[in-house]
Amino acid sequence: MQRVAWFLSALVCVSLFVTGCGGGNNPAPPKKNGGGGHEHSHSHAENGPHGGQVMAIGDEEYHAEFVLDAESGKVTVYLLDKDIKVNPAAASAQETIVIEEKVGTETKTHELAAVDRTTGDMPTAQQFEVVAKELHGPIKTELATLKVTIAGKPYTQKISFTGHGHDH
Repeated sequence: MQRVAWFLSALVCVSLFVTGCGGGNNPAPPKKNGGGGHEHSHSHAENGPHGGQVMAIGDEEYHAEFVLDAESGKVTVYLLDKDIKVNPAAASAQETIVIEEKVGTETKTHELAAVDRTTGDMPTAQQFEVVAKELHGPIKTELATLKVTIAGKPYTQKISFTGHGHDH
């Protein structure tokens, strides 16, 4: 009987050692990427501050959050900072940004107008919208490209919510 109890105790200890104990609620510290050398304080699986899907822009200097309203057909793009937060520095001076979709061999262009532009000599915006229900499919299936200029730097980025070019 003692051998059975000893064996079960040893089995439990080995199981805990192999699988680890606790720590499931402690998030891992931010990791540095292999190529860009920046640290992450966000998850690419999380939704943005407006409830939409998020993708990186450039080498994650900025992010774009896509909110699609199925009822109205509205597409809203919010420009966010590297930490997926609303930040005035993550704004564009453009009056419109562009989403291009491939339709067979042709490219269809959709212009999203700036919403709530700031005032002053150099107005900027972080929110852009268009009503184009037909654009929902290409965005969801990642068959479209976002073109935007942020802080004077142009970006042309394939819309992708899954991978973003480096390991974590």
